[in-house]
Amino acid sequence: MRSRFERCIENGKIAQIRKDPALVSKEISEAENDLESARDSLERENFKWAIVQGYYSQFHSLRALVFKEGYREKTHSCLRSAAEALLLDKGLIDTEVTDGFSYAMRVREAADYNSTYKEDAAVDVVETAERTLGIAKAIVEK
Repeated sequence: MRSRFERCIENGKIAQIRKDPALVSKEISEAENDLESARDSLERENFKWAIVQGYYSQFHSLRALVFKEGYREKTHSCLRSAAEALLLDKGLIDTEVTDGFSYAMRVREAADYNSTYKEDAAVDVVETAERTLGIAKAIVEK
């Protein structure tokens, strides 16, 4: 059975790119900014936006690592597939990162499209964003 990563490539949703440290750095910066915003929203008890911003911090952290590997995704689900194939399978990240991203994706969609969100979900998403960004920075700095 073909992997989701391979299907994303075949469908043009993931493409190889030239490795560009400036692009990786830009994504790390975006992840930092989104995490700061998520923390502020959480402090103000604006749980919907904490979830959305925490999710995007994770998104940009993983995107930086996928860019570092020489790939670019065109969908959120293909970013997850790329992270699993290029990072998880190589032992660069653990399942907590990919599982946390999948969870954040689900609760972000619920917050955005169904106006369904809770404090505990916001806290989980922001904590995972902090951890994911720390891991991303450590890998990028190697």
